[in-house]
Amino acid sequence: MSIHRAWPGVRVEWPLAPPTERNPWGHLVPNGERQQAKGARATGTAELLKPPTLQGSPILGRDKGQLKRVNKRRRIERQLEQPDTVDYWSTHKENPEVTYIPRVPRKHRGQMDPAGPALDHPAAHLLNEYATFGCPANTGNDWTIDELQAAIDVGPHVSAMVPEAMQQLQEEVAMKISNGQVKVHLWDDLKKNLPPKLKISRIAMIPHKSKPYRAILDLSFPIQFRDGTIAPVNETTTKTAPKGSMDQMGQALQRLIYAYATADEDKPIFAAKEDIKDGFWRLVAEEGAEWNFAYVLPQEDGKPTKIVVPTSLQMGWIESPGFFNVPSETGRDVAEHYAAAPIGSLPDHKFLSHTKMMPEYQALPDEPVDPNHPLMFMMEVYVDDYISLAVARCKADLDHLANATMHGIHSVFPEDAKDEDDPISLKKLKKLEGAWAIRKDLLGWMFDGIAKTIELDEAKLTDILATLKSWCRGTTVPFDDFRKTVYKIRNATIGVPAARALFTEVNKVLRVEPRQVFIQRNKPLLEAVRNFRTLLQEAHKTPTKCRQLIVGHPDYVGIMDAAKEGTGGVVIGEGSACVPTVFRLEWPPEVQQQVVTEDNPDGSITNSDLEMAGLLLCWLVLEYVAPNLYHRHIALFCDNSPTVAWVLRMATRSSRVAGQLLMALALRMKVRETSPLTTLHIAGEQNSIADIPSRSFGGKPEWHCKTDEEFLKLFNSHFPLPNQQSWTVFQIPSEISMRVISLLLMKGSGMAEWRRLPKPKQNMQGSGSPTANLWESTLTWRKKQPHSKPGHESSLDLQHEQEAEDLAEAARSQLAQSLQQSRPLARRFPWTRE
Repeated sequence: MSIHRAWPGVRVEWPLAPPTERNPWGHLVPNGERQQAKGARATGTAELLKPPTLQGSPILGRDKGQLKRVNKRRRIERQLEQPDTVDYWSTHKENPEVTYIPRVPRKHRGQMDPAGPALDHPAAHLLNEYATFGCPANTGNDWTIDELQAAIDVGPHVSAMVPEAMQQLQEEVAMKISNGQVKVHLWDDLKKNLPPKLKISRIAMIPHKSKPYRAILDLSFPIQFRDGTIAPVNETTTKTAPKGSMDQMGQALQRLIYAYATADEDKPIFAAKEDIKDGFWRLVAEEGAEWNFAYVLPQEDGKPTKIVVPTSLQMGWIESPGFFNVPSETGRDVAEHYAAAPIGSLPDHKFLSHTKMMPEYQALPDEPVDPNHPLMFMMEVYVDDYISLAVARCKADLDHLANATMHGIHSVFPEDAKDEDDPISLKKLKKLEGAWAIRKDLLGWMFDGIAKTIELDEAKLTDILATLKSWCRGTTVPFDDFRKTVYKIRNATIGVPAARALFTEVNKVLRVEPRQVFIQRNKPLLEAVRNFRTLLQEAHKTPTKCRQLIVGHPDYVGIMDAAKEGTGGVVIGEGSACVPTVFRLEWPPEVQQQVVTEDNPDGSITNSDLEMAGLLLCWLVLEYVAPNLYHRHIALFCDNSPTVAWVLRMATRSSRVAGQLLMALALRMKVRETSPLTTLHIAGEQNSIADIPSRSFGGKPEWHCKTDEEFLKLFNSHFPLPNQQSWTVFQIPSEISMRVISLLLMKGSGMAEWRRLPKPKQNMQGSGSPTANLWESTLTWRKKQPHSKPGHESSLDLQHEQEAEDLAEAARSQLAQSLQQSRPLARRFPWTRE
């Protein structure tokens, strides 16, 4: 019996005798596991080690959409529970009890086997199961010989029949046969005695950056059969990989961005990356389950049909990432465990020299100049990519983290005596991917540890730009090609947020799904494509600061409203000071005549379009009255739900008017280099502070003001500022209002017009002075003062005060929840912790 105690509070016992039964979700049950599971529940680790379920029932691959929605709700729940003080950096705290535990050789299947601290990890029983028996694969009913023949007749994907791809795949299959990872059978022999789980899928060869092609098994391709459709393997697969192994993946990039954004501006960040060679091939399927992943070997015509049967998990199977992440995430946990050891106490890893190659590493001192200053670090893993960040004091710090990471990897993926076959890719190390550097490609993005910027990988950017250029010159684009490129552009907008506002026309095409996309004939779409190219090119020349991509408690707050007669609102200082400002603008007759109403159902401008225009004007006023918007956080409140949704997505599904307005807003945010907007909904009956400005042109007779002097007097009487201050009325310059009105009327303007605003003139009226922390004051005005009868003033006043406080508390909670949902979840340690 193997017992280790490297993990505080966790005692894992793994019997040498094989398990004899299975639990309800398909995993093997070792002797004594019930007692172990009881202990796991006590430490909050049992739940995440179970497969996912929906309402207590097992999930099939075809349920992945529903599972995705459930997981999103669960993630939001965890985000709301997460404290707002969460830090994505770890501080090295020396623990002398943490020591390196060498691997004890033992028999195992495949190329994954836990050792050392990994045997104490809460997921150790799963790791041992996969290493001893392989990963389970329940892919539904067995196929008949007629169904198998139909799948064979379909054959490999067209990409695998390209001569160069065919030759590469045949060479790879021959190599894997010699490694014991693949078996090849003649179809004429197999059909005489069909293996029970045999299923045939299509093999595809996809262009890859490190070699000409990468083989991917298309387990989602439905095969048309004379009696119907054969459901693909991914759809019929029962998900049995533990649900906790996958939920870190979607947060990894955001955690990296937050780490760079929140680091000390004056201290460089070093980054390194280790890649697991052959990834999924290191885990094997259970005995007999490998028949689920068979495919036809691409060959020249006339040769007998050969069936390739891999014994390992395959890229393309819906469960491969979930199973692979069990050892992958555990290796990261072991690395963080080893990182707590005294610096310099871990033995040097055989690949350590590959991490010392860059000049910036060589420029560091050997030992810390100030030992009292702590080492700050971060360890991430994304499937097979291990990523380390460090605000290092010296070379010893980086050596320590490199040793911890690589020993952590080898605690789950045994090292190979032959360096070229080691699980840590020597090929990638020789390309300096594992070397500590200031600039590092992480998850397809180039991070700069001095400038704290992010930019899209140059090869990916070049590919997108070339495609967009061809779209601008060509005539038609096949819809599938159009959709694939759109997905790439969406990913690019992570680091180019202004480009998110250009998807309105793209979304329309995606909804229709035409066979061909005629870009030249669709002028708004063509303009969006050109603007995508411009923004992506600019982002390459001037990379985006990571601080521009994270939100925080607002420095400035804007509250606005719009009606048929006009728009208006306020701009106030919260975290930073600015002059308390109120603004209003009367829509010209040509706008009012186009507003959709019961009497004018054929109008071209909806009320939501007006609200979007008002929100843009609120932002523009903020630009004039706020002294500095660089990396500042802004919250805008609006009582129109569609407008809030549009700004959150920075796109609309149908309104071209709103799409144009969003483009202008996004471009102004880009020019001023602000953080993302926090846009929140405020109920209409609680928005009187913006109702009065928007309806001061006759919408309500009691609020009608002919001059700004009248309006300022009215506004100060309804919303008195603390310390007898006065609001200031901002008179929107005609050059600005006409630009917004042109967009409303779809007479629009291009991006160039929105890159520079007219210089401000004397557009203020009032005696306001710069003030901060005013948002709380606006919350007291959310409930209108009731008209009380004589003798009832006291009780009504108390009731009003309580209602006002309840509304204020709800507003505070709404803002806090919005900020919490915008922050990625911090890593769990260990990953099995609930």
